Amino acid sequence: MKMIKSAFVALAALALAGVASAQTTTVRVTGSTAFRAATITAIGNILNPGYTYGYIGSSLTGANQCTFVGTTKTGNLPVIVKCSFAGSVGGVQTIAQQSPVVTTASPYISETNALNTTGLVLTAATAAFDSPANADIAMSDTYQSSTAFNGAGYNTLADTVVGVVPFVWTKGVSSDTAVAASLANVTNITPLLARAVLSGSGTPLSMFTGNSTDSSVFVYAMGRDEDSGTRLTTFAESGFGIFGSPIQYQATVSSGAITAIAPYQAQTILGISYTAGHSGYSSGGTLATTLNTPVAASARDSLNAKFALLAYFGVNDANGVNGGANNLTYNGVPYSVTNVQEGRYTFWGYEHLMYRSTLTGNAKTVADQLAAQIRTTDASVSGVLLASMNVSRVTEGAVITHK
Repeated sequence: MKMIKSAFVALAALALAGVASAQTTTVRVTGSTAFRAATITAIGNILNPGYTYGYIGSSLTGANQCTFVGTTKTGNLPVIVKCSFAGSVGGVQTIAQQSPVVTTASPYISETNALNTTGLVLTAATAAFDSPANADIAMSDTYQSSTAFNGAGYNTLADTVVGVVPFVWTKGVSSDTAVAASLANVTNITPLLARAVLSGSGTPLSMFTGNSTDSSVFVYAMGRDEDSGTRLTTFAESGFGIFGSPIQYQATVSSGAITAIAPYQAQTILGISYTAGHSGYSSGGTLATTLNTPVAASARDSLNAKFALLAYFGVNDANGVNGGANNLTYNGVPYSVTNVQEGRYTFWGYEHLMYRSTLTGNAKTVADQLAAQIRTTDASVSGVLLASMNVSRVTEGAVITHK
């Protein structure tokens, strides 16, 4: 990775002088991409005006990597907050696994980027990067106990539930006029249909539309990899099983169209190898971009049949597919904040801010300030405020009860 120009570093050194009178605390955040917009918003809101930041991506709240430099509103603590979001489950592993120590797969961008100028937009080619490092905080869409990274050999993490994170199933786009007309009638998905699609054998479109003429078109699922809390909650909510073995698909895109699909390539994720079809896309944003690409009229599956695609997302990423207009109702209920609050819409989980019990000093203070900011105010950026919920559940996919 190419280092940022030396002039930037010189300016960074001057900017550091403003916080050099006190010890600066660096806090590294990893984990959930579904809740990154709320997390990034909250970081800005716990800092005094005049903080600086840099990021890689098309927007700050959609960035997987960003760095903030400033002082906290409470306590006036000089702080550098670095984010490298990849996925909830991997975030839990990063701070829970005792041996070998896990560092973030995507390294943090250096504070020299953020100190050059406020709002500096970077790329992998222009940013200066730290060496891979262990995180202090993990944002997770799931409980630690729902992952494989708990029990013997793992730290029991301090866990603050900071909000509710909703998810949606979303349909893709087709350039075939007949398939597109049929997809217009696909408005709902049930847990049984979700399980059928995740099984990967090809679900007739007629099972969604009720029209027998659609039985020759097959529906396939694209989805997230094993690092993803979105995947874990989807599998739990549908009854497919958190550790179930799906067949998810990967699209071949050529000239702005999906021309073919195949079971997602074999992957090694979080140190575990998976066969073809088991894994999926590493980013909800990338998955949304792919699903928003129309299936070519000439495209055929392995059975030489026409096909359509579905995928599951956090709400913010789902808006990347036709502006959110392709989202499906779940069990006949549309996603809305009110429907989540009242227990009518059940496709959701809790968002957690986790850290090791050994985290102390100003780093713990900043972590607790961030948790409080998300919980009381900024969870609504990516989901639903806890205080507004009239229902609860004990874990992902569990029965919902009224408070």
